[in-house]
Amino acid sequence: MIVADFRFDERTNQVILENIGLIKECFAKHNYVFVYLPSLANEIASDEKIWKYREPFKSQAGSLKLPQLKSDYLLNFLTNQENKNLIHPCIIRYNYSMVNPRYVDGKLVEGWHNIYDTFAFDICEAKDTKDYFEFLSEQVSGKLGWWSGVCCMGKKEYENADDAFEDETTKRLLAEVRYKIELLRRQGVSDIILESLVKPEPKLSRIVITKDYRMFLPDYNDMEIKMEPLVKAVYLLFLKHPEGIFFKELPNYRRELAILYEKIKGTREMSRNVFGVRTYSKSIVDVTDPLCNSINEKCTRIKEAFLLKFHEDMAKEYYITGQRGERKKVTLPEKLIEWNNK
Repeated sequence: MIVADFRFDERTNQVILENIGLIKECFAKHNYVFVYLPSLANEIASDEKIWKYREPFKSQAGSLKLPQLKSDYLLNFLTNQENKNLIHPCIIRYNYSMVNPRYVDGKLVEGWHNIYDTFAFDICEAKDTKDYFEFLSEQVSGKLGWWSGVCCMGKKEYENADDAFEDETTKRLLAEVRYKIELLRRQGVSDIILESLVKPEPKLSRIVITKDYRMFLPDYNDMEIKMEPLVKAVYLLFLKHPEGIFFKELPNYRRELAILYEKIKGTREMSRNVFGVRTYSKSIVDVTDPLCNSINEKCTRIKEAFLLKFHEDMAKEYYITGQRGERKKVTLPEKLIEWNNK
C-alpha cells in the first residue's frame, strides 16, 4: 500500500508521519505492507536483502544515500497525465503484473506492466487515528469496486523447442520465477520505485565448479547456486561449450550430458550398452530432443536459480540465452569459469 497525493496535504502527511508504526500494523493484519513514499529511501537503504540482491559483490550494504521521494511520485507514471490534478490523497494498491508482448523488427519483446488500484480517503474524517486506519485497511484489502486492467492472451503452438525458447510455451514457468523474485525483493514496493532508487553496478563474479559439482560465485561473497541434478547437468554442458549449442543439434550432446548427470548424481543409470547400442534414460532423451519442450523447462530453471539470487543486469551473463534459430549459450567470459573438479 502506497500513499499518493498530487497536491501536498500537510495534515494527511503529518498524521502518517506521527503514526507510521501504527498504520503499518493495521495493514499488516491484512497481509499488506504499508509504504510511505517519503520514507521509502531510508527503508531501502537499511534493507540488507535488497542490497544483496542488487549488489551481491558488496560485503556491507546501505552505504549509498538515496534520494527522497515525494508523496506524488507514482503519479508521474499515470497513463493519462491530464488526470493527475484530479487525484486527492489516496492509497495505491499493487494489484498484479501483466505482460504486453509485441514484435520489434520481427522479434518478440516482452514488456511487463505493473497494475495498480487506487482508494481515496479523507484524513479529516479520522476522529480516532487507530480506529480510522483499522477501518481503512479493512476497506482497502477488499475489492475496490473496479478493475484497473484485464489481460487475456491467446495460445500459440510451436513445431520445435527452438521456436518456444523463452516464448509463450514457457511463460508459465517464467511467471512462477517472476512471482518468486517479487516475493524476494519487492516486499510491497513496486519494481518501478526500486529501479528508480537502486541502480545496480554490474560487476561479474567468477563461477567455480568444485570436485563434487557444487557451484560458487566467490566474488559475490561465496554465493552458492543450487540446481536439481538434471538442470545442473544441462547448465554444465553449456558451460563446457562456450561457443553455444543449436537446439536442433542437442542429440549430438546426449552422451556427454548423460556422463555429466551420472557424475553429479554419483550413479551409472543414465546410459548403458545393450547389444552394442547405447541407450539412455527417458529424462536424458527428453531434454536432448529438439521436438520436446524439456530443454526449455531446464533453461528456465537455470534462469530462475540466478535471478532469485541477484539482479538481472548481472544474472543475464550467467544463464542460457540466445535468439531463435541461433546457438544458445552462456555469455559469461570464459576466463571467469573455473573448473576445480579435475
